[in-house]
Amino acid sequence: MAAEITILILSLIIQPLLGGSQGLPRFNNNTDQESLLAFKSEISRDPLGVLGTWNPSTSFCNWTGVTCNVTKQRVTGINLENHGLVGIIAPHIGNLSFLNYLNLQNNSFLRNLPQEMGQLFRLRTLILGSNQIQGSIPSSLSLCTRLTLLDLSINRLQGTIPKELGSLSELQDVSLAQNFLAGPIPSSFVNLSSLTNLILMSNDLHGQIPEGLGRLPFLINLQVGLNSISGEIPPSLFNSSSLIALAMAGNRLTGTLPPDMFTTLTSLTTLYLGGNLLSGRIPPSLGNASNLVRVDLSNNSFSGRIPLLWNLPNIQILSLQMNSLVNMGNMDFITSLANSTQLQVFSVAENQLTGKLPSSIGNLSRQLSLLVMNNNFFEGSLPGEVSNLINLTLIAFERNSLSGSIPPSIGSLPNLQNIYLHQNKFSGKIPESLGNLTYLSEVHLSNNFLEGTIPATLGDCQRLQSLDLSVNLLNGTIPRDIFGIPSFGMILNLSFNSLSGFVPAEVGNLNMIQAIDVENNQLSGDIPVTIGDCSSLLYLNMPRNSFQGPIPNSLAKLKGIEYIDLSSNKLTGVIPTSLETLKFLQVLNLSRNQLSGEVPKAGIFRNSTGVSLSGNLKLCGGVPDLGLPKCNSPEKHPDDSKVKIILIALFASVAFIIISMLVLWYVRKKGSGVHEDNDDANSPERHPRYRHHDLKLATRNFSSEYLIGEGSFGSVYKGIFRDGSLAAIKVFKMGQHGASKSFLAECEALRNIRHRNLVKIISVCSAGDFKALILPFMPNGNLEQLLHPRSENCVVEKALDINLRLKIAQDVASALAYLHHDCETPVVHCDLKPSNVLLDGEMLAHVGDFGLARILLKNSAKAHLSSSIGLKGSLGYMAPEYGMGAGASTRGDVYSFGILILEMFTRKRPTDNLFTGDMDLQKWVSMHLPDNLLDIVDHELLQNEWQPAHSDGIARVLNIGLMCARKSPEERPTMREVSAMIENVKANLPE
Repeated sequence: MAAEITILILSLIIQPLLGGSQGLPRFNNNTDQESLLAFKSEISRDPLGVLGTWNPSTSFCNWTGVTCNVTKQRVTGINLENHGLVGIIAPHIGNLSFLNYLNLQNNSFLRNLPQEMGQLFRLRTLILGSNQIQGSIPSSLSLCTRLTLLDLSINRLQGTIPKELGSLSELQDVSLAQNFLAGPIPSSFVNLSSLTNLILMSNDLHGQIPEGLGRLPFLINLQVGLNSISGEIPPSLFNSSSLIALAMAGNRLTGTLPPDMFTTLTSLTTLYLGGNLLSGRIPPSLGNASNLVRVDLSNNSFSGRIPLLWNLPNIQILSLQMNSLVNMGNMDFITSLANSTQLQVFSVAENQLTGKLPSSIGNLSRQLSLLVMNNNFFEGSLPGEVSNLINLTLIAFERNSLSGSIPPSIGSLPNLQNIYLHQNKFSGKIPESLGNLTYLSEVHLSNNFLEGTIPATLGDCQRLQSLDLSVNLLNGTIPRDIFGIPSFGMILNLSFNSLSGFVPAEVGNLNMIQAIDVENNQLSGDIPVTIGDCSSLLYLNMPRNSFQGPIPNSLAKLKGIEYIDLSSNKLTGVIPTSLETLKFLQVLNLSRNQLSGEVPKAGIFRNSTGVSLSGNLKLCGGVPDLGLPKCNSPEKHPDDSKVKIILIALFASVAFIIISMLVLWYVRKKGSGVHEDNDDANSPERHPRYRHHDLKLATRNFSSEYLIGEGSFGSVYKGIFRDGSLAAIKVFKMGQHGASKSFLAECEALRNIRHRNLVKIISVCSAGDFKALILPFMPNGNLEQLLHPRSENCVVEKALDINLRLKIAQDVASALAYLHHDCETPVVHCDLKPSNVLLDGEMLAHVGDFGLARILLKNSAKAHLSSSIGLKGSLGYMAPEYGMGAGASTRGDVYSFGILILEMFTRKRPTDNLFTGDMDLQKWVSMHLPDNLLDIVDHELLQNEWQPAHSDGIARVLNIGLMCARKSPEERPTMREVSAMIENVKANLPE
């Protein structure tokens, strides 16, 4: 108030003295017009022509977006929200001394905020969210003493939050989310006595939460998630009766929660504390927090029993998964939820819960959609009362010890889409009633003791995409009915059972199926010729049966096939030369059959490591590396004794080589604690071995100065070794729940893959609880830093033209196409986003971070697709079907790639504040194509060497992104198709 009075007095004294002076601002309506025109002059693009009315020929009070005081004709408000403006905020705006409302949200304003904004002493509302503003937050904003709302979210602001903002006593709403702000939350914020909403999520804030925040009398919404905030939660926050939402997920918070926490937080509706380091017991008072709607305490280290939850009438989401909770066999926590009639999501997966599931599970909310209880130690039967939960779309009880029959009453759940009951001890027959589930999409019942026949009624599930019944005791024939499902597009896995009879010719109707696995059954007859009509087939696994007759020529119609195993059968005749045309085939196993004749020499047959022909004693010819005898001409007959001698010598040589390799492997394994799981088969040099001590020296004992990145399960350091070589060293946080799985997943995914656009493992260091990957150092950072740099002086950003973006897109597409189509077993990345696209010194893109990767299909009977529980990926980039419980699939990666493409060319994150309600990035882009393309394209692409032909190229690549990001997985193209489309765009773009 004192500053306001001072300015008023000075203006009254100085204005009469200035008279007609042109050199200094005159604080009147002329000044307002001049300031608005100066503001307009700094706008380089106005795609909607909104500033066309800003013309001195008319009163500025009639200009679009301008509001005036009626009596004094002074500018009091500017609202230019969502107009696609590009430019900078002119310092002249500080001369609008009557301005109280300024909204420039969702444009492309650049550079720094002018210090002159501090002159707007009447300003009450400042909304600048969803722009590209850089630099630091001006401390001069603290002079805007009447400010009540400050929104600077989703920009590129960096530096610390000015402590001076703590003097704004009228400030009620503060949103600085999704920037690059660092440092602590200012302790001066405890003085914001009018504060109601403080939203600071998705920055790089660290330090502890100021103790006094909990004593602010009107604070209702505190969101500081997805930062690096550490320490304990201040006790005062647990005493704040005004708090409605408390979101602190994804930090490093430690300590315990007080027992009476929910007794004092009487207004709390939303509590997000997942992904921290919290421990101890879940407060018993949780059971009386009657206003709670959403609770997420997942991925912490909570222990002890789950409290009774009798009084949560409004709860909709309750996630306690990935902790160390126990129940000592007592299931009252389930019974106590009977009063929670609004519950939609309930998860206690990956804990240490034991005992038998009670029949009271059927008394849970009729609104329940997701029931997730996998990876525990439940035993006994699955209660039939689960059928009372009529809105269930997903049930996940896999990896427990449940036994008995699968209740037939499950077939009465009208909305059920996903059933995950694999890796239990279920016995009896598969219920015929599953055929009643018209929305059923995935059924995973593998690794149980199920017997009897496969119900023909499954053919009535016309939306079925994945059926895995492997490793059971099933017998009888394969019902023809299941081959009439048009949506069958993922996997049919019937391996390791006792099925008999023929494979029906109707198998050819499955023209969308990606994988068929019938290994280790008692199937016989010819391999159906119609299998060549399965045009989408990538994986065909039929070994250890009694198939006979010739290999059908129709296999050559499977143009995208990558894996064929027909070994250990009774196949006869010659190997069809048509198999040479399968250019994507990586593995062909025909061993242990009765094949004869000459082996083809082209295509897959040139690769002796990809072809297995052993045990077919009548084969001959082929490439020399196969070691087969030459085919004799009809006139000459070889001496049988010579053939035997050659075979004996050959087998002896092979045995000697194998034994030598095993001895060498054992000696190397015994002698070192460092394992090289990812040797480069194309390199003549062995990868270096690193000890824990070597890595400490290279990173100066893992100094923060060498820290270049951090994720949920690991930290990445720049390493400088004694020989001067550089590397990126990813150290896993083994104390973090899930880190061990992430380490193993990344090793497994990267162990056998080789591609120029994938990050390769140089070496692995595993010593006790210390696990680290040594990776190539990428001097140009990652795509996230290119698109959303923290500094306006970023050199790489200036080179981010259309050709470079297309090159990066092509690199990423090529990497994914390799993972999906060219690996021996398809790999799904599951977490594609800009920060996981790394750039080397030549700006070549490399896809990295395989901590969430899934091996889609493995070469063993124990292979299975990942369960759907747990979200696979990052918010905004994750395929929508994952949120509904679908398993990992290549189509999920395609969706993520589509979002990545749209972000690359619009520079809009999918989590932008613009995208609320039904509006998302895809809809926003499609609304502007093709006529208003320039309104959404990143403004930097419209500068420097822009040509009209570029518009066509960008429109085409955006349409590719939209195709990839379709809501339905079946409508998305494959990455092989996407890669070809992007290559075509590049070829037709001017240099």
